[in-house]
Amino acid sequence: MPKILHSADIHLDSPFRSGNAGKSEVRRRELRGTFSSLMMYIKDNGVALALLAGDLFDSESVTKNTADFFFGEMASVPGCRFVISPGNHDPYTSGSVYAVSDIPENVYIFSDTALNRFRFPEIGVDVYGYAFTKSTLDVCPFVGREPADSDMINILCAHADVGNPLSPYCPVSESDIAGTGFDYCALGHVHNSAGMKRVGNTYYAYSGCLEGRDFGETGHKGAIVLDIEKSRGIASVKAAGVRFSKRRYEICRADVSGCRTDDELMTKLRAAIVGKYGSDTLLRLILTGNVPPSLRISTDGIAARFGDGLFYFEVLDRTLPLYDSDALRSDPTIRGAFFRELLPLLENGSPEERADAARALRLGLMALSGEREE
Repeated sequence: MPKILHSADIHLDSPFRSGNAGKSEVRRRELRGTFSSLMMYIKDNGVALALLAGDLFDSESVTKNTADFFFGEMASVPGCRFVISPGNHDPYTSGSVYAVSDIPENVYIFSDTALNRFRFPEIGVDVYGYAFTKSTLDVCPFVGREPADSDMINILCAHADVGNPLSPYCPVSESDIAGTGFDYCALGHVHNSAGMKRVGNTYYAYSGCLEGRDFGETGHKGAIVLDIEKSRGIASVKAAGVRFSKRRYEICRADVSGCRTDDELMTKLRAAIVGKYGSDTLLRLILTGNVPPSLRISTDGIAARFGDGLFYFEVLDRTLPLYDSDALRSDPTIRGAFFRELLPLLENGSPEERADAARALRLGLMALSGEREE
């Protein structure tokens, strides 16, 4: 029974959108380190087959240094077979890194949109797949296709978008997957893994990315390690997630309703944050709830007070001012007119619009009262 590893969406040379420029560069270097850790795991654990389901690079423009690093790492593990299915970020083109690089003998790359197969009879596995050849792929190449040899362990390695029929990134449904006859579909494109699922006799999973790159990719990240057995044409698949990420993005929402003083606010935030996150964490703290306009919330001050020990920390104020809205609705003065002008955003805007409108209301009413924000 061969040991198989499934990974995808590595996005080497990603710009890392969250954090300052210096820390973004640290994260880019760490991503390479994480890929090296993946290779070390493959070597140390005797992985026979690694499935890399696309978007291994963040763009088509890959430097020679990055290409040499990438292929050199895989060449350093000659006992493992690496199968690559290029995705929408790193399509296979005549000038792509996949076409112009010196490819190690143990690396196998799908190169067109037709469904093709790499055979590994020595481990009893056939791997099917295809390549994006541009940034979109409107038709799924494996719908209606079945494996040629049902006695083999039949795996699909593919970049695809399950459950989104209008997707430009190889749309496919669960019923399409169930009808293929593959034993396991190793998918890429979705960065947050939801674990392995089974439809019919076919198992499938998104491995997620190796490292989160922004606050849309929270939690620890990694790869999936598979043990697949097959008897009388039916496969039994066991999957285990393995963490490889060096850092994690996390979002903490703190409802600070009822806080009337800075001390009360800090006490509530201390309970929400302290001791729960460490130097491996990029944390976004979102303040919610209704607070009196007299409470001055300084996001910079909160960041300075609680940011020690975190790799990155940002604070977003999404609180709403605790005003007598009924009185302001009927107020005939400019205060009421100002409130009524902002009311649509306060009640029906997006979270960001409500926060901006709340801040505008607080500052405006302060100005009308002759006050200034400190």
